[in-house]
Amino acid sequence: HEDHEDHEDHEDHEDHEDHEDDEDEHEDDDDDDEDDDDDHEDNDDDHDESEETPKPSSLLPFDYYLIVPDSVPDKLEVLNYNLGEEIYIQFEARDVEKEIHVHGYDIHFMVYPSQDNILKIELTIAGEFEIENHASGYEFARLIVSP
Repeated sequence: HEDHEDHEDHEDHEDHEDHEDDEDEHEDDDDDDEDDDDDHEDNDDDHDESEETPKPSSLLPFDYYLIVPDSVPDKLEVLNYNLGEEIYIQFEARDVEKEIHVHGYDIHFMVYPSQDNILKIELTIAGEFEIENHASGYEFARLIVSP
């Protein structure tokens, strides 16, 4: 019986040697991969993707927050984005519901008090577009879409 165990150990030892040979070959493969230009390009692509979508508000469910004013706003909010982006704008109405109008995209959107009013816009048209309180006609934001 003891002889049998010795025999098993011997087999394990042979397997182990074979395995080391495989590892050596594998290490050579790794070296080839590192010199491979394709891998380098892949890494660049991953890097670009992370650069395209770093918004400080990425933890929030929207890209921009706008309050719909009751009268002419003190200052115009300017939203700068690029053509092809998909943006989410949260609108807030302080007291009563308001309808906003995004020119150019001809979007009419109802904004209700005390709830999330998130408008998704796919930026398919480049240019400068007014965002106004539809009832009063006051422009309170400007959407600038760069080609």
